[in-house]
Amino acid sequence: MIEAVIFDMDGTLIDSQPIWYQASTEFFQQNQFPVTLAEMMTLTGSPVGTLVDYVLQKYGEKEKSRTQLIEELMAYVVGKVLEAKPLMPNVKDVLSTLKQWGIKIAVASASPRNMLQGIVDSCGIAEYFDYLASAEELEYNKPHPAVYLHAAKQLGVPTSACFAVEDSVLGMISGKAASMKTVVIPEKSEWDDPRWALADYKLVSMSELPMLIES
Repeated sequence: MIEAVIFDMDGTLIDSQPIWYQASTEFFQQNQFPVTLAEMMTLTGSPVGTLVDYVLQKYGEKEKSRTQLIEELMAYVVGKVLEAKPLMPNVKDVLSTLKQWGIKIAVASASPRNMLQGIVDSCGIAEYFDYLASAEELEYNKPHPAVYLHAAKQLGVPTSACFAVEDSVLGMISGKAASMKTVVIPEKSEWDDPRWALADYKLVSMSELPMLIES
């Protein structure tokens, strides 16, 4: 029996991936790194530190330090996301249904806590969540299972009774490694990726999740 559902944030609850791609490209170009949108798209689901490391390794260091670039990139992207409030279709209805059923709800994200809190507040969904887990506060980020294990522990629910809902391969691996049932909702362009075979369930849209839990 499923007692908790733990969601990824970017690309799962909010349609932030296009914003991440565009905003990170703009940020690096403004800081004299000639990155392309295509490059940023290849790093889907990667932590901010990984993006910065990739750019520094490929294009060399400029005036700003790694730490400064990470902090400024996060601030830039968070501002763009909060401005857009890009909640995915059916998210609020699904969260409301799960809450009515007494299922615990959490987020397990690679993004920093201030971004997670800002998003749930600005999108009007904060009331549905029992916990927001940020891998930025842990020793390891996705695809390591740490953030999912941490979220389940905070909810007081065994991992075997949790759904991990994801849109990226790295996130799916993280949920699987935490011994959770993994539910993936891929973008249409990534639907045929053979790696989704590792997931327990593959859905077309978020609206299918309550029916899956009931079945």
